[in-house]
Amino acid sequence: MFYLIETDAQFKVLRSKIAGSCYIDYIYGNDNTHPALAEIIGIYVSELYEDKGYILPINHPECINLPKDKIFDYIKSFKNLFVLDKKAALHANPLKSYTDIQYKYYYTKNEPFPNEFDTQAHTYFYRKFPQTKVNKMIPIGKHYERCQERKRALTPWFQVHVGNWFEKDVIPSLYLLEKNSLKINNKFDDHLKPNHKKHSIKDNDIYGWYNPYTTTGRPVNSFNGINFVGLKHDNGERDCFVPKNDYFIEMDYDSFHPYLIAKMIGYNFKDYPYNELAKVYFATDITGVEPTPEQYKESKILTFKQIYGGVFTQYLKHPFFKGIQDYTDQQWKKFQEEGYVMCGLFRKITKENHPNITKYQLFNYLIQAKETGHNFEILKTINFFLKDYKTKVVLYNYDAFVFDFCEDEYDAIFGILKNIVMSDFPISIKKGKHYGALCKI
Repeated sequence: MFYLIETDAQFKVLRSKIAGSCYIDYIYGNDNTHPALAEIIGIYVSELYEDKGYILPINHPECINLPKDKIFDYIKSFKNLFVLDKKAALHANPLKSYTDIQYKYYYTKNEPFPNEFDTQAHTYFYRKFPQTKVNKMIPIGKHYERCQERKRALTPWFQVHVGNWFEKDVIPSLYLLEKNSLKINNKFDDHLKPNHKKHSIKDNDIYGWYNPYTTTGRPVNSFNGINFVGLKHDNGERDCFVPKNDYFIEMDYDSFHPYLIAKMIGYNFKDYPYNELAKVYFATDITGVEPTPEQYKESKILTFKQIYGGVFTQYLKHPFFKGIQDYTDQQWKKFQEEGYVMCGLFRKITKENHPNITKYQLFNYLIQAKETGHNFEILKTINFFLKDYKTKVVLYNYDAFVFDFCEDEYDAIFGILKNIVMSDFPISIKKGKHYGALCKI
């Protein structure tokens, strides 16, 4: 068989040859377009351990193209589909049978998969025509060459077994979050400049991209030149985002990391964390006087310095900081002796892959893994609860969830959503007609 499937007869042979499980690679009109908006111009298909693959063309000018529905029906028939990126594949074609390969790589290597397989043709055409459906200009044979090389690099990871929690719960949750999108208004062009609007914006809906394969495991949301996590509060950037329904509601964790750490080390705060610790720093626990606003502010600074940079000797007598030090020492000892520590359910930090990590960097990784694991569970529950409602979660920023709220649903669901988010930690709640106008309620 040739590598290019263009006739019904060739397609029939392929269907008899590859069935059950396979590796596929969606070929888009432009690699830089968000998968929720990208046109699929072809699909690469290959048996798992067969070196040769095939391209099913859908809309490439060089090919005799096959009907998209026929190809998608074929893809749907597989019991297990191995893909580089399950979340991207869900946007392209939402099937339950995907197995994410890059997570296997990330879990083992503690770094993203080096997805660098462009041919010289890809490099040339993307430099000349970056904003077009440039992949239609690139010869189909070059797409085949790139797909082949990517598949060869991924093949050793097909049989690597890791826990399925991340793949089963986290990736679908992030996919749904991205799918909900955000609405922009006419102020957007005055404040934010995407690389190319058509890559992530359609009908005033903008799509983000949550990348969980980061150094600390925290997902970043940055796509097409827009960093959604880094939107400034005071320059009008946030004013560009408005609800599709009636208003935004943000549920934000208070003192998230101190509470997380307290749970990790078995400590219970008797007061609001920064207030309780201010009494330690400024000895107001002895005088019986409440900390001043200035002392409270300084308490936050001192606490964060010790959380992220090591406990100061003079505060080791306090059980919170003694617990941090003991926990940090224990995890560091385990890391040195066993060569790794587990960062929650979805990540292993190994000495082999992090030879220069410090004791306190390791502790920070553990904090952020705890934060991320907790938030993924909350996000999963939110998505399941809201599946039949107009209200959707549209933004996740480390310690906050932003909901695009339908007023008609408020009485029925607000209290339930609040209880879901604050199941373990206290929250503050803000409301506003746009993202820049959120005020405490």
